Amino acid sequence: MATKPDPGSDARAAGKRAPRMRAPRRAGILFIVVVLTWAGVGFWNCVKPMPAGTHIASLPTRLAESQVDFIDGSLQQDRLVQRGIALVDRAEQMVVVDLCPLPRVLAEHLLARKRQRPNLKIVVVTDPRSESYGGTPAGLLSGLESAGVIVARIDLDRLRDSKPLYTSVWRLGAGWWSDPFDDTPGRMTLMASLRALNDKGDQRRILVADDGAGGWTNVIASAGATGLEIRGHLARDIASSEMAIAAWSTDDDRLPPPPPAENRSMGTIDARFLTEGAISTALRDALAVAGNGDSVNIAVDALGDRQIVDALLHAAGRGAHMQLLLDPHDPASKAVAAELLRSSPSNIEVRWQIPKARLMLIRHRNDLWLDMGSANFTRRDLDDLDLDANIELRMPVRAAPARAAVDHFAREWAGAAAYAEHVDESDGTYWRYRIEEATGLAMF
Repeated sequence: MATKPDPGSDARAAGKRAPRMRAPRRAGILFIVVVLTWAGVGFWNCVKPMPAGTHIASLPTRLAESQVDFIDGSLQQDRLVQRGIALVDRAEQMVVVDLCPLPRVLAEHLLARKRQRPNLKIVVVTDPRSESYGGTPAGLLSGLESAGVIVARIDLDRLRDSKPLYTSVWRLGAGWWSDPFDDTPGRMTLMASLRALNDKGDQRRILVADDGAGGWTNVIASAGATGLEIRGHLARDIASSEMAIAAWSTDDDRLPPPPPAENRSMGTIDARFLTEGAISTALRDALAVAGNGDSVNIAVDALGDRQIVDALLHAAGRGAHMQLLLDPHDPASKAVAAELLRSSPSNIEVRWQIPKARLMLIRHRNDLWLDMGSANFTRRDLDDLDLDANIELRMPVRAAPARAAVDHFAREWAGAAAYAEHVDESDGTYWRYRIEEATGLAMF
């Protein structure tokens, strides 16, 4: 006689299979949740609002020639630091410094001036990176704090992410336990190494101080020891930006107000203070009107930002003559140089040397436009990611600062190498640069 099937056995078998079937489903759902969380964190931190004090484009202010000095580091290497020390030693009201690393000799003068003038407000805004990665030694900053100096270590997490593919993972993992102030001084710890891979930092090079006689002076440093010293009206805009950054980086309630607005002077130079993405806008606007008969001189450590490259190509197409002084060690610059020379070989010249300044000069008839400061022409420096600061000057070519800037570039150009082998025309290098620049995986 045939055996009847046991309904209970089928139910028991189905019950055993159910957990095995649900496990892969749960894993798949978990994977989707993790990927969506990673993508959401990455997207938000690429588009989130910029914090206060960033992406600044001040209103133009009129300056006299006597209020602007081009400090040429190719003539005297420590000239810029000596100018900063002189400003600190005269200050009676306030000093604002944003430099990383902070030169020890400048820190010593800050301490000495604070002892001489206990009521002097001194604010040091600095990148919190470990001294092993080029940051200011922790002991130096602690000594300043002990003397009453306000030290604001910038909260870099407030900035947008330049490498979202990596940084979103870091934010979800190591970022919860990674505090730059817990690093052991002078040691490359694992957390410090993981944090450094975010390639995020403060690159501004700024000093603002009163002159001890009721006026104000600003120094904007470029690469090396080259920079601009400006007396007067830009002090309020520069200090306001720095105070805003310090405010969201520290809970110190002693931050002073920025300097008061000064009376406008009569002069022939129009000046603006520019930071982050506003620098890119100014560069592109200036190149957009460059054409036949105009000259464009550029000196930067790295050239890779696609909007700037496109603007250069269009300006060359309109007949502007260009001289580019680039760092021979930068792969992106090598690829871009090949692209520019291939597109407009008659209008573009390239030479190779580590520049002593980061600048762009555009001469149009009897006028000169200068943009100079800490920014390289890369996505990280021009796309509201890192902190950078530049000064824009529009002036007659006969003005003393204009002549000094032109002479500086001419000396650097004369001493640079014209070796064609620095240009990299390989497709592999070019597309690697384009992919790294677009995804943020580049080191530039």
